[in-house]
Amino acid sequence: MEFNFVEIILAIIAIISSVVAHLLTKRKYNGEIAKLKAETDSDNIDNMDKSLDFYEKLTESTNKRLDEVLKNQESIVNENVQLKGQIANINSKLIQLTAIVCTKLSCTYREVDDDIVKCVYPKEETKK
Repeated sequence: MEFNFVEIILAIIAIISSVVAHLLTKRKYNGEIAKLKAETDSDNIDNMDKSLDFYEKLTESTNKRLDEVLKNQESIVNENVQLKGQIANINSKLIQLTAIVCTKLSCTYREVDDDIVKCVYPKEETKK
């Protein structure tokens, strides 16, 4: 079997064209894979940005609610302090009033218990 010069050249051209076609196809697929990878990375970054925005909004709303609760607590504490002051004022006036009443009614026996003056009348005197 003798090979003709034309047949050898055709075989070499076929081999070269298949190698070139393989390299170009590989390059094309590698380019498409790189493009898909870039798109995937971009999508992942977008999803992470959306998640970050969501958590920032969630954190902001939680902080706002916490601030409102703290303001309410502060106002309740202030109101509590005012009420304690009013109670102390009323207790002191009650002590003064009890002392005046005991003095005016000629109370014969007085008890002092925790800064409160109590008038205790013997049973015999109250019946009169």
